[in-house]
Amino acid sequence: MTSNYGAEQIQVLEGLDPVRKRPGMYIGTTGPKGLHHLVYEVVDNSIDEALAGHCDHIEIDINANGSVTVTDNGRGIPTDIHPTTGKSALETVLTVLHAGGKFGGDSGYKVSGGLHGVGVSVVNALSEWVEVTVWRDKKVHTQRFERGIPIGELQSKPSKETHTGTRVTFLPDTQIFTGGIEFDYSTLSGRLRELAYLNAGVRITFTDNRQDEPHQEVYFYEGGIREYVEYMCREKEALHKDIIYVSGERNGVQIEVALQWCIDAYSDNLLGFANNIRTIDGGTHLEGLKAVLTRTFNNLARKRNKIKENESNLSGENIREGLTGVISVKVPEPEFEGQTKTKLGNTEVRGLVDSMVGEKLNEFLEFNLPIGDSILEKAIQAFKAAEAARRARDLVRRKSVLESSPLPGKLADCSSRDPRESEIYLVEGDSAGGCFHGDIKVALADGRNISFKDLVAEQEAGKQHFGYTIRQDGTIGIEKIINARVTKKNAEVIKVTLDNGETLICTPDHLFMLRDGSYKPAALLTSDDSLMPLYRKYSDINEPKITIDGYEMVWNPRSDSWLFTHLLSDWYNRWQGVYKAEDGEHCHHVDFNKLNNNPTNLQRLSAKDHLALHRIQINQTLHRPDVVEKCRQIHQTEEFRTRMSQRMQEPQTKEILSQQAKAQWVNQEYKEYMVSKWREFYDSNETYRQENNQRLNVSQQLYWSNENNREKQAEKVHQYFVDHPEVRQQFSNFAKQQWQNESLLDWRREKTKEQWTPEFRAKRKAALSQTYYNKTITALKKVEIEHGCIDLEAYQTYRLQTKDKSLLKFDTFCTRYFEGNVSKAKEAITNYNHRIVSIKYLDDTYDVYDIEVPHTHNFALASGIFVHNSAKQGRDRRFQAILPLRGKILNIEKTDDAKIYKNNEVQSLITALGLGIKGEEFDSSQLRYHRIVIMTDADVDGSHIRTLLLTFFYRYQRALVDQGYIYIACPPLYKLERGKNHYYCYSERELQQKIAEFPANANYTIQRFKGLGEMMPEQLWDTTMNPETRTMKQVQIEDAAKAEELFTILMGDRVAPRREFIETHGARLNLTDLDI
Repeated sequence: MTSNYGAEQIQVLEGLDPVRKRPGMYIGTTGPKGLHHLVYEVVDNSIDEALAGHCDHIEIDINANGSVTVTDNGRGIPTDIHPTTGKSALETVLTVLHAGGKFGGDSGYKVSGGLHGVGVSVVNALSEWVEVTVWRDKKVHTQRFERGIPIGELQSKPSKETHTGTRVTFLPDTQIFTGGIEFDYSTLSGRLRELAYLNAGVRITFTDNRQDEPHQEVYFYEGGIREYVEYMCREKEALHKDIIYVSGERNGVQIEVALQWCIDAYSDNLLGFANNIRTIDGGTHLEGLKAVLTRTFNNLARKRNKIKENESNLSGENIREGLTGVISVKVPEPEFEGQTKTKLGNTEVRGLVDSMVGEKLNEFLEFNLPIGDSILEKAIQAFKAAEAARRARDLVRRKSVLESSPLPGKLADCSSRDPRESEIYLVEGDSAGGCFHGDIKVALADGRNISFKDLVAEQEAGKQHFGYTIRQDGTIGIEKIINARVTKKNAEVIKVTLDNGETLICTPDHLFMLRDGSYKPAALLTSDDSLMPLYRKYSDINEPKITIDGYEMVWNPRSDSWLFTHLLSDWYNRWQGVYKAEDGEHCHHVDFNKLNNNPTNLQRLSAKDHLALHRIQINQTLHRPDVVEKCRQIHQTEEFRTRMSQRMQEPQTKEILSQQAKAQWVNQEYKEYMVSKWREFYDSNETYRQENNQRLNVSQQLYWSNENNREKQAEKVHQYFVDHPEVRQQFSNFAKQQWQNESLLDWRREKTKEQWTPEFRAKRKAALSQTYYNKTITALKKVEIEHGCIDLEAYQTYRLQTKDKSLLKFDTFCTRYFEGNVSKAKEAITNYNHRIVSIKYLDDTYDVYDIEVPHTHNFALASGIFVHNSAKQGRDRRFQAILPLRGKILNIEKTDDAKIYKNNEVQSLITALGLGIKGEEFDSSQLRYHRIVIMTDADVDGSHIRTLLLTFFYRYQRALVDQGYIYIACPPLYKLERGKNHYYCYSERELQQKIAEFPANANYTIQRFKGLGEMMPEQLWDTTMNPETRTMKQVQIEDAAKAEELFTILMGDRVAPRREFIETHGARLNLTDLDI
């Protein structure tokens, strides 16, 4: 080996200019991963010196100012003049891309993992500044660079020190790394520890100087990869005490292998490295190792009579079950597939590994037969388990062939068939994937009760539907019904019986609306739960204040009173901008069917136009022979005449007459005459003038008490100030001047005190009144259910027993809330809610259906209750699929393959994703989605489910994780509202930071999202699923050994290591940063 290393060994290939323009081409990303990559590039240069035999100590320091210093005791970067550039070799290395000692020449680098030249020049280009110190030739050489440009010439001074080495200090450029330049200690420590394992005898000292007390760790492993395997297996039960280790060199390729089988592991964990670079996609070195292990142990099995002559060989998967191993190769001229260096491509390496490891492994096993026998026994057990798993697997495959679709029925798939643009969300619970039996009926605004099956058929034919819904303020309303569909085939269902005798068949998880507006899964409902009711009736003119007969009315649960359905649809049309109230005071049913209250069947007409239309169409309405005869008979009765006399005295009738009188004012002569007469009266009557002024004051108070009127005026004022900023500034200056006046401040203090007296008491009284009402009517309803009627004596006894002062006497209840009308009070009690009588799980399975209801996301069933609609509208069906998983999936860390394939949820997961069989070579072309997103609730159960899924992917098909297909959704934890503005916060820290930005006396509300079901679909889309606005975490393995350790400790079946881990690290848990 030559030690010549001077300027003539530095090869110049191209310039440095493109690096700052396109940093992603050189470091992959300008995010955290690219930031840490800068450190690795500089450290790799020092490691290369170690590989060449010139360095045994490397120091890495994170400095207090955020910069990083890497120091080694290698030969030092050459400093003499480079013959091509005419500059020092050090400046050439730092400023010219692809200038380094490993691009040919006789520099002494036999193998190299770092980019030496490319790496350090890229670091220079992407740093705000770099300072380099070289100890070489009994001199100290220093030079500073700023954003890749040298600041001055290389400075050299004599030194008494005889040691050599290089120190590079750099501060990443915030113009490049706009997301921040803070280095993560654990990320760096994982890679540095890995390098120390891979390079036996090299001491790496890592120090973090950013805290008051510097934190330092030293990584030094004389055993190299043997200690690496020991570290990964320390929480497992080893099958053999000594780690199998082979090493050697063939054709200039250095090969090291360390192997350890464990009893309590059911999958293999083989890590491959080429020139210190982790090859997560494998390569020829891993292929050679797997091949030689399979051949060697099958030969041993036959030699030891573990396998009969007529029996087939053990598979490589059987032999590797429970194996943890590391293979590290050092190749002089490595060929990596892709710029990321994740797969070794040198074809000759496979044969070299196969031959060298085969020879030395056979030699080891000859002298350690008990170890070989124990490994074979475990492999044979794995073979038997694999046969059981194959039978279970074949059963699953046969079953899917017999079914109409091989995909799981609860999968809500996307329309795209391009895996590159498709993504699947794995969510909790089946409620997102199923609802009601197809024969269950939905209550519609057009007067019909129609089944889910018929809804699907009619919507496919283009028909629109509208149903009843509970709005956010608790009032009943009308909303569109869309996307009726089958949500799941052959679903497990329950039969729910209501107190009105109606029965429902639905999935156990479907959400029923309670009387307070919250939701509860069907299977968890009890007879004590108060359900939100739907009551309907036809209007009767014999009832007080009812002037139209035979129109549908619905019960409003907020006011506990009846409303006309067509008024709800009229409100919907005005809200949607179909027409305005000014378009006419009458609501007309377009098809002349007064029971069809679809918003599309209503239009606003003036009274004149409405009557004219009915005159034209009178043969369809009033002039039908049966109607004429019925009217004649009614008009002749004494009851009718008495009723008409009473009606003339009613306020509503007086209003109609008033409207008719107002029509006279269209005549200009009449108007002028009446004005003159009114003026004479007004001027001559002092009492009237006072009463008129009082009436005007009351009218304007009523007008401004309407929130819509206030909002319209506020918008006008806001727009005025936007158009006239100078006026706004004048008011601002005036206000500031006013608040300097001490007398004004005293006056304001007194006014504040006054505001807290009557107004506060009034609001408090209203709140208490609502509490009294809710508690009293709930108790009265309970009495009605228990006694079969509203037994007032039983209610009074209940009041006295509970000693609850918020339960009002029945007389007080009637007087305060129903104007003393006992009939109205009892009607409100009867219509207050529905309840569950019984729930029964059915043995049969059924296809289930659901619909979507925009904005409110609930609808009424014909049986008289409200339920939640499907939760799938928060996605884009073109490229986003949903797979609901029931409960917590199997923990495959401590499960054999046979149980895996018998588990329904795991089957669904495997089939939906197109994963194939465990242990088979991963084929990305079979993967149906290139983004697999775990989306669970922000609670303990959600975190557990997420961990189980990560365990499944890591153990079942680790290539999914290694190749970046797994993501974790990041829904917000809080919604912070202040005025008309709202903010989503993703952690407790972010919430407190946002609140700190508000004024000290600011009013705001905080909503905590514990479950995704608490979010409206629009919220879920905007915050979590919209590619334009969402945040997702891509799951990556930065430290393979640490990942293996954590999965083993936390998900394995050994309690003691898990307990020790929790006791050791639990105190360091920062609750503020938790996302659960």
